[in-house]
Amino acid sequence: MHESARPLPATDDHRTRRRLSYAPPVTWLPTDLTPLLARLSGPDRRTREAAAEHLADLLRSGALHQDQAEHVISRLAEVAVAEHPGADASAARYAIGEATACYRPPLELVRRLTALPTDEPAILEDVLDILACTYDPAAEDIIRTHRADPRAEVRAAAEQALTELPGRVPGPTPQRYVTWAYADQWVRDLSAVLATFTTTFEQDRGYPCGEHTLGAAAGQAELVAMTAGELHDVMPSDLLTWCRRVREVSLPDVGAGYFLHPPDLIVAHALVEGVQWIIDGDGSRERVVVFGSDGGGTLYALNPTGTAVHRLPPGEMHDGVYRTDDPRAGVVAPHLVGFLDLLRAAVHEHVRTGAAPEL
Repeated sequence: MHESARPLPATDDHRTRRRLSYAPPVTWLPTDLTPLLARLSGPDRRTREAAAEHLADLLRSGALHQDQAEHVISRLAEVAVAEHPGADASAARYAIGEATACYRPPLELVRRLTALPTDEPAILEDVLDILACTYDPAAEDIIRTHRADPRAEVRAAAEQALTELPGRVPGPTPQRYVTWAYADQWVRDLSAVLATFTTTFEQDRGYPCGEHTLGAAAGQAELVAMTAGELHDVMPSDLLTWCRRVREVSLPDVGAGYFLHPPDLIVAHALVEGVQWIIDGDGSRERVVVFGSDGGGTLYALNPTGTAVHRLPPGEMHDGVYRTDDPRAGVVAPHLVGFLDLLRAAVHEHVRTGAAPEL
């Protein structure tokens, strides 16, 4: 644990690091959070701060289920606003901020933070950052009120927060983000349709079905490797969230085959073995992270902000830079959720009609 629950500086760099970072595994996960939450209201200040620290560690590591995390965030927000002022409120606010590395806090749970004192810019900057991490368009009006603040740092924080809300990404399609609930539902949907598909496959096709995999969550070491070193500021946060629930997907008999890569292959592609840059239409280079492929050699890659999924058919690659004149190359989805929706729909259509999907 940290020696104290000091809020980190609310700079743009800090906010970016918090989105992309992955904490070391916690060494103790309580089966019942009630005693730990109760200590937030204890009579001793150091005990209260220690409880907030421990909760920050749990939230930062992604060790809690979504419903547990929301319960903790709600209690921390109560503490930050209504109970012990000073260091206690600071520790609680910091813990909520740490939660945004792994969770999307619902707006109704953190809206009360707007009641915190506004005389300290650092407090407002943290609150604006947390509101942005809800990805709830209803937070826009709250954030906009601070664009006219006389303090430059608060105005800058408000502008930054507005850019991170859904729909602030250029283009007609609102930005959507992977959540654990989305990943779990996606796996349930595909598991159901593949159960029928694989059962009758050999009878329908005349040859054995391949091994279809909807992998469990990635391991702690794999997730840490995805943000180690130079990947710290490159790995899309949605890809991390996805891998925390679904390590790998292998669909060898759906069309030519579709594959969502495991973390070790993602890391290998991103560092030494695969496409790391693509050439845009204006000739500039764009950093990408390859996360999937099909059986025909096409790769699928996300940019670091998670705002474009690129289709990369077989082409020329030199020193990690990909080039092609193939007209099939381009943006196939505006975000990872969009691509996963397309893949899920393609699987359903293939099972229903036998048509070979093309993503």
